[in-house]
Amino acid sequence: MMARREINREYFVEIWRMKDFISHLPHNTCVCSQHNEPVSIRESEFLPNPGTTAPFAKAALVGCCDDAIDKVINADRTRNL
Repeated sequence: MMARREINREYFVEIWRMKDFISHLPHNTCVCSQHNEPVSIRESEFLPNPGTTAPFAKAALVGCCDDAIDKVINADRTRNL
């Protein structure tokens, strides 16, 4: 079972920055040390006519456990201080 942390629609504009940030994190921060599974951002299927909004309806941080997701979130918060 995967852990999920839904991303609020108001933060969809940050998803591309977050994906880039996660890709540059040290392995021990973006990959769970217990389960060896990476944390990633996953979007729902693309909307057919998104207009000026994001091209998907939902997005979430996904990992093997809440602790792994929390490490990535804390790394981002620390970077933005």
